[in-house]
Amino acid sequence: MLKPNTFKRALYGDQLQIGLWCSLAGNVTSDLIAASGFDWLAIDMEHSPNDLPSVLIQLQVMAAYPLEALVRLPSSDPYLTRQLLDTGARSLIFPCIESAAEAASIVEQTRYPMKGKRGVAGLQRANRYGRVPSYHRNASEDIALVMQIESPAGVKAAAEIASVDGVDALFVGPSDLAATMDCLGNPSDQAVQAAISEVQRAARSVGKAAAILASAHVDARRYIENGFSMVGVGTDQGLLARGCDDLVAMFKPSR
Repeated sequence: MLKPNTFKRALYGDQLQIGLWCSLAGNVTSDLIAASGFDWLAIDMEHSPNDLPSVLIQLQVMAAYPLEALVRLPSSDPYLTRQLLDTGARSLIFPCIESAAEAASIVEQTRYPMKGKRGVAGLQRANRYGRVPSYHRNASEDIALVMQIESPAGVKAAAEIASVDGVDALFVGPSDLAATMDCLGNPSDQAVQAAISEVQRAARSVGKAAAILASAHVDARRYIENGFSMVGVGTDQGLLARGCDDLVAMFKPSR
């Protein structure tokens, strides 16, 4: 049997889910991080050297822990989507979604006929290589789809995107949203923060979860207070870089 996607159920139960962004593309670091107690970890394929084999081994490692492994794709490519699903990834984040039509097309690629266009593989990691006979009938129950909002067009269409059946959450990308609003490097800008709040309200208005990645703890706490229920509170790269910098500064204070 496959374990249920408790992460997806928690989103609809309005339960806070804390996670970390993983970009180091290593199974050892993923194993180390997974033991920390996060509710979810996101394996990034857009801005890191992760590819399908490195994602697979990290999914295998993370499966040993009580968390949900998400994968952020580099695009909404339907063929990579199908490969990831067959590999056992079932919670996916798609970047820069700007319309309900885009979201609906993604949902279609994750559903088997007659509800969608996902290709049928008999033996795959997702169904324990054929050992879960009910997989094809019930796969959509545990597939979680998160649409990333990163532009003014996405903000404007947020409610329509969230309303698409099969979309489970809207995820704000603060850095890219700031850049597309002519505030590159300044996601704290008042207009950007207003847009972030607009996405949160749009998602919640149709019963979907609002998600975001925050690089600063103070921002993460504010987003949680404002109703975001899926919050990335850091990155593996950031933790390692700050830890190394702080350690060096202890012994080389003039650096």
